[in-house]
Amino acid sequence: MKTLESKFVKKILITKALKHLSIKDLARLSGVNHVTMSKILSGERTIVHQSTFDKLNDWLLTEEKK
Repeated sequence: MKTLESKFVKKILITKALKHLSIKDLARLSGVNHVTMSKILSGERTIVHQSTFDKLNDWLLTEEKK
């Protein structure tokens, strides 16, 4: 299990806004369940499985390269 720092979640939110993505779009692109994604973005969930963190981190790194 991994604790998500607020800085990491803010980076996801900023990228989501800049790309004009819905939560479902973001979930599909990152491979994270849309309910889990919604809870992460709302702050309801701050602890996730390592695999969820890895998917989000990989997605962010991919988006930064674009």
